[in-house]
Amino acid sequence: MREQDVFADENKQTKDDIAKRERRHQRDVNDLRKILAIPEGRRYIWRLWGITGVFRSSYTPKDANMTSFREGQRDVGLAMLQDINDASPTALAQMRSEYLSELNSEKKEVENG
Repeated sequence: MREQDVFADENKQTKDDIAKRERRHQRDVNDLRKILAIPEGRRYIWRLWGITGVFRSSYTPKDANMTSFREGQRDVGLAMLQDINDASPTALAQMRSEYLSELNSEKKEVENG
């Protein structure tokens, strides 16, 4: 009678799970590349980063619950940032540049009446 390696099936399952997660990650990265290829997608993501507070402190004086809540929001935004950096390392700089350009245009419109 042949001995069965009880860990062989477990290792195979783990390798299968790893491969499946990698395929999903690649699909997500490809999806993000398509979103980042259009100005509307970049603006939407920039707005979500504002909502999630990625570029500001989560700390709320004398309110640990609000600090925790904001840190949870920020964590979601940071996960998005990591995914976007995987999809396009130059996207953050491009989105920041576009945002600043938009702010300058709005400022000029206000100044010119």
